[in-house]
Amino acid sequence: MTDGSVSKPRATDFFERQDRARKNTVRLVSLLVLVVALLSAGTYVALGLTLDILFMLGGADPKLLIIPMFAGGDEPWFHPQLAGGSVLLTVGVIVTGGIIKTHSLRGGGPSVAEELGGTEVDSSVADPQIRRFVNVVEEMAIASGMPVPRMFVLEEEPGINAFAAGYTINDAAVAVTRGALRQLTRDELQGVVAHEFSHILNGDMRLNIRMIGLLHGILGIFLAGTTVVREAMPKDWGRRRTIGSRGDDGAGLFLVVPGLIVAAAGFAGVVCSRLIKSAVSRQREYLADAAAVQFTRNPEGLAEALKKIGGYTYGSGLRGARAEMVSHMCFGNVASRSRLTHPPLEERIVAIDPSFDPDMGYRKLDAETDRSGIDSDQIGSSKQQQSSALHDLGAGGEQLDADDVVASVGETSPERLVYCSSLLGEIPDVLLDARNSMLGAVTLVYLLLLDEEDDQERKKQAKVINEMGGDEVRSQAQKLWPVLKGLDPQLRLPLMDLLVPALRRMTAEQFEDFAAVAERLIEVDDKVSFREFILEKLVLHHLEMALGEVDKKAVQFRSFSGVTRDIENVLSALATAGTDDEGVMEGRFQQGREYLPKVVRGDIEWRPPERWTFEMVAASLKRLAAAAPRIKEAVIDACAHCVLADDQIMVEEVEMLRAVCETLDVPLPPFVPRHTRKNGQ
Repeated sequence: MTDGSVSKPRATDFFERQDRARKNTVRLVSLLVLVVALLSAGTYVALGLTLDILFMLGGADPKLLIIPMFAGGDEPWFHPQLAGGSVLLTVGVIVTGGIIKTHSLRGGGPSVAEELGGTEVDSSVADPQIRRFVNVVEEMAIASGMPVPRMFVLEEEPGINAFAAGYTINDAAVAVTRGALRQLTRDELQGVVAHEFSHILNGDMRLNIRMIGLLHGILGIFLAGTTVVREAMPKDWGRRRTIGSRGDDGAGLFLVVPGLIVAAAGFAGVVCSRLIKSAVSRQREYLADAAAVQFTRNPEGLAEALKKIGGYTYGSGLRGARAEMVSHMCFGNVASRSRLTHPPLEERIVAIDPSFDPDMGYRKLDAETDRSGIDSDQIGSSKQQQSSALHDLGAGGEQLDADDVVASVGETSPERLVYCSSLLGEIPDVLLDARNSMLGAVTLVYLLLLDEEDDQERKKQAKVINEMGGDEVRSQAQKLWPVLKGLDPQLRLPLMDLLVPALRRMTAEQFEDFAAVAERLIEVDDKVSFREFILEKLVLHHLEMALGEVDKKAVQFRSFSGVTRDIENVLSALATAGTDDEGVMEGRFQQGREYLPKVVRGDIEWRPPERWTFEMVAASLKRLAAAAPRIKEAVIDACAHCVLADDQIMVEEVEMLRAVCETLDVPLPPFVPRHTRKNGQ
């Protein structure tokens, strides 16, 4: 029996990247303090000047002595109360502006895409360019082990660009410009989308949205200063001023100077904030490029996309008025002034393609030509091509064992990409068509929760659907069940992930009704299986996060002491899956427990089924989803050794483990089958 200290090779893994993203947030806050100090100093001088001017115009001596300071007087010029007020005012403006902006983006990635004029799309549209984009995103999402993000197209943008936005993988959105769809081939588009998926998996998105809010708050100082200047200046020399005007005494005009000081400090703050964006963003772009190449194993695709940007009439520019807001999260520069947020194009290309010669320049490309290389029948790979590509991977597949699980989190490979493309090709068209509508997606979730083995229990569940789902759901269920019941078990979780974009369109009221039916379906037979429970919680968790029902704040539990009982509940419940033998259950539990860190291992005890309930497990999963990345890593390692304790690796066991990971917001990609098999085979 291992002592849990078995050394496993680790690259820079998903959990380390998540920690690094959070450290970047701390770094951002440190830099922000410097910006606040600069802005506060400008506000201090501006307030002092304003009050001195008002005192003088009222016939009194200056009280704050800002003017005597500049005149070389000997009077003390620093005033702690004024300084404190300046800091509070500055912070108040920044925080208020940031909160207002962040609140407007509370919907996550879709909110950002919609502010930029994005139109949500899915594969039901007739446009072959959009359908190819949807196919590429779906393949990558399944291969990454994450729910399919919502997809948007910026129809009015002819430049070649894209971005990913959101707080978590559950509310993520991927957007591309129409120019990217028209000008990029499938390989090039795949490279760009893979680059954006890297930002999602690396935890960059939350920081990106916070930076939008902070920049908006800092911009508020600049806008306040320019507003004062605009209002204090005469509209023309024959009209009275508005702010501070006192007849013809000129007070309004005198306020121009303090306004200019505030505006100058605000402008300096905006410049500093752009430098902050640059410091945070530039290195991440190199990392995302490298990850995209690793993801697709096709450096030429990404390199050619970058080369097209360099020679294209519109480059990667965005026309929208709010383009600067997202400059740090886009694939390419949105304008010349945002150049600091991205490494030079030539350097990015050379890093991928060392043979590229920047001195040769770029081939000039006009905007009128469609270079996507797409025909209506060439949207994606055909099923024959997918099967052939999967065969070309060799007879290998992946050697699956518990030690591989944690190393695979947040990682993917070309083999998985091909495998998942093949999986999607095996899902019947009638199910793929149903996923695009909320009605079809809701019905499929209900059907995936039906008992597969007991006809009598399934009839009880069907009655629940008929009574609680309504006529439309009942009609859809009658159409889809004959197809779904024969679906290969390894296709069920990918299908569930494909349903998420449509389900995310629910209103809060619709979600409440949906959750009530789902919970009733797994409770009606009075015997909840772990499979039913985890599938239901998986879908509800995705939707709760996307709809804002779960706190989207960062880590809430940073030590094992806060989640000891939660680990105990989840590991005990997982050990019971697929067996009624309590001896086997406890053996599985102990196997997983041994892989927990020593600091917590001694506090974890086996809980037989009578000592926990699924409600307790659900609460524990929700708490663990808010734990620090390294806690999640340890929990998933233990869960993997619990589920995969024997050498008989079942497809159902692997998919159940993947579902547990998804409820913890940890993307565990599917394994290319080699030693997995279905139950009973």
